[in-house]
Amino acid sequence: MKRADINAIEKSLANLPVDLKKYLADQLLGQINAQAHALLETATSHRLCPHCNGEHSVKWGHSAGLQRYRCQTSICRKTFNAVSRTPLARLRHRDKWFDYLRCMRDSLTLRVSAARVGINLKTAFRWRHRFLHASANANANALSGIIEVDETFFAESCKGKRKLEHRSPRKRGGQSNRKYKSDKIPVLIARDRNGHVSDLVDPTLNKSTVHEFLTPIINRDSILCSDGHSWYKSFSKDRGIAHHRLITLDNQRVIGKEYHIQNVNSYISRLKGWMARFHGVGTAYLPSYLAWRRLFENEQPSEEAWLLTAINAKQQSMPT
Repeated sequence: MKRADINAIEKSLANLPVDLKKYLADQLLGQINAQAHALLETATSHRLCPHCNGEHSVKWGHSAGLQRYRCQTSICRKTFNAVSRTPLARLRHRDKWFDYLRCMRDSLTLRVSAARVGINLKTAFRWRHRFLHASANANANALSGIIEVDETFFAESCKGKRKLEHRSPRKRGGQSNRKYKSDKIPVLIARDRNGHVSDLVDPTLNKSTVHEFLTPIINRDSILCSDGHSWYKSFSKDRGIAHHRLITLDNQRVIGKEYHIQNVNSYISRLKGWMARFHGVGTAYLPSYLAWRRLFENEQPSEEAWLLTAINAKQQSMPT
């Protein structure tokens, strides 16, 4: 639709009475929310049986407003619907999913999202991690070209735990003790010049875990840029990858005008600023929040794409 047509519609709406505007707004919102149901039905029509991956199924009535199917494989014969064995299984209020995904697109806090959508705070928490489940598990993004790696730290957070034995409690979002690294959770960030990001959360970050994390995402044709840590030097040497070390103590921040780690450090700065709005993220859910931030790095995710990603994800252990 051309901009002139949109302006004409806006001009026509401006002259309508308030009660008619409210009616049209409710109708449009209902149609938008109904898209979640339509997407579910479309995805199911081409879906394999989630129990045995069987290709043949028949319609088998309806349940909870969704078309149900029955697998025709002789050894299975089980029924399923669009969300069976996906992160969205047993979630209710499908008419509010798109509203909630818009809140996630705007990076709103749980309380604000719950109030805006009209759901319970616990429901908002459950939905957030269900919708992020697929993205959090799809973290092994293949990187290419010049790849920058660096580490950052987040304060350990034990939100929800009633008793802490290893340290005194802090108010949410409070600063950890900067003198003790045991009070921080290391996160390794890898980013290429195309904006693709992979990250690793590991309280016991060491050489073996770093090598295991980098192996599937960096190929031999890549060029690795890092700080002076020996982990990256041994990784590059073992796999024959070109490597440039930027040692800050030697005032060496750029090599040859193009080899540096400023892009990954800039991403870390944006990540820390974005995280600050949540007043401390529970360490158990840190991978989900990192996955959430990764979605914004290349392009703004749409509600439809987010929902389809969750539908197509396989069921795994998820936070409750």
